[in-house]
Amino acid sequence: MSAVAHYRRGCRDRPHPKIHLSLLLSSLPMSLSHDETKDLLKRLIFGDSPSDEWVQDVWALSPTLGETAARLVDAFDGVVDCTQPEKLENLLNGFYQEQLEE
Repeated sequence: MSAVAHYRRGCRDRPHPKIHLSLLLSSLPMSLSHDETKDLLKRLIFGDSPSDEWVQDVWALSPTLGETAARLVDAFDGVVDCTQPEKLENLLNGFYQEQLEE
C-alpha cells in the first residue's frame, strides 16, 4: 500500500525506531546497515516524529498538501531503497558532520 493510500485510510501502523543522538553519533564511524542508514536519514528530516505522523499532521492541515507529503515520503523511501548503502552512509556522515560544525 502506498503512503497516500495509507494516510487516506487513516492507518498508523508503521513502526518508528527511537534513536538517541548520542548513540547515533557514536555509531557513525562504523559501517551501518541499509535500514539503519534509512532510519537515521528519516530522523534528520522528520525529527523525533515518525514520517507517518508528519504526513498525518500535514494532512490534518490540508488534505491536498497531505497527499503531496505522502508522495514525498514514498519518493524518499524509493530513492533510498535504490541507492547503494555506501552512498547513503556517506550522505548521512556529511549531514552529521555539518551539524557538528554548526
